[in-house]
Amino acid sequence: MRQTLARYHAWLLLMAMALVSLAGAWTISLATPIPERNDFNIVRWELRHVPGKWLYLTGRWLTGGLSHVEEDERLGRFLMLSTQISEMERAPSDDDLARTETLGGLRRERDGLENDVEAIIEGRLTAVLEEVDLVSSVPLFPRARWVFPPVDVEFDQPPRVLSVSLRERIELVERRPLRAGLSLEEAVEEEAAVEASGNRSALVQAVSGVATYPSAVPPRGDYERLVETVAHEWVHHYLFFKPLGLRYFVNVELKTLNETVANIAGRDLAALFVRRYPLPSNDDTKPAAPTPAQPSVDVGAVLRQLRLDVEALLSEGLIDEAEALMEERRQELGAQGVVFRRINQAFFATRGLYADTPSSIDPLGGKLTLLRERAGSVGQFLRTAAQLTSGADLDQLLD
Repeated sequence: MRQTLARYHAWLLLMAMALVSLAGAWTISLATPIPERNDFNIVRWELRHVPGKWLYLTGRWLTGGLSHVEEDERLGRFLMLSTQISEMERAPSDDDLARTETLGGLRRERDGLENDVEAIIEGRLTAVLEEVDLVSSVPLFPRARWVFPPVDVEFDQPPRVLSVSLRERIELVERRPLRAGLSLEEAVEEEAAVEASGNRSALVQAVSGVATYPSAVPPRGDYERLVETVAHEWVHHYLFFKPLGLRYFVNVELKTLNETVANIAGRDLAALFVRRYPLPSNDDTKPAAPTPAQPSVDVGAVLRQLRLDVEALLSEGLIDEAEALMEERRQELGAQGVVFRRINQAFFATRGLYADTPSSIDPLGGKLTLLRERAGSVGQFLRTAAQLTSGADLDQLLD
């Protein structure tokens, strides 16, 4: 009973946070110019999702939770449906009407499981976070030790993101969320509008998740990858109340520190999660492991070398030559089954925020990986990294 009351108090605090977030988003919307028609509307998104979340949580609290077996069944079925939907959306079809009807049925079944699966993953990730001692006292309840902020996710398509770099050098100068349903034609128009000045490079991309509150994460059938994305976005929520997260928008270096810390911690938390909560071997609920076609080329190595070559050309003022080389490599990768819609300065400026990836040339990736190794546990790593305020801080910490 005590655990139930503590959890309910935590959800009450979460409701207060959601209301504060909504009020803040509303204030920002009033203080800023009228948004463009393709901009992401945070207020509308919160109004769409928060009430339903609370109706579900209230009903679940009153009626009682699911058993562990029921949780596994619903989670497994959700993942399987997500895999089937994804495969059907990609596969060509001779009968569009039949495919539309089938997809509609699969999506309706998945939608019926969504609230339960969100709550299952939230609860299980909370247990993992408690296990690695990522708990803290919170406002209004100073003696209580909870995971804060509470894990909260909404399985929905996140907004697209418009990234803008200079043309003369790879430097991220703007990132702006756009509405999730943006068509390819509208994305191209957004990029063209930015690039009309002649000195900017733009790219509209889909993202794996966005740290709104609740976070927006697209449903997918890969169990560990789904949990990793939820954990990644929670790390951003956690860092928001720490020195590192509070400085996210100060400069690109701090954005890179934030995103790379979230990448490293998110992977480790997901590995712990899947190890603690493996899905049972049941053909009716356990999704088949995704088997994407493996490219015959090391994409990370190709992109890393391309980034170095482009940097060299840009340093000599050879902008057109650099852009021609990026397009040439894009076509070569496409011929080997690795498709990128565009590779330009904005493409590399965005990927550069994740310094632990194979294509990155940023030394922050290696330094944060070393910090993780020295920390011993993901909890200690995250508590330590949260206090960073610059790359110089990281250097001093490692020394």
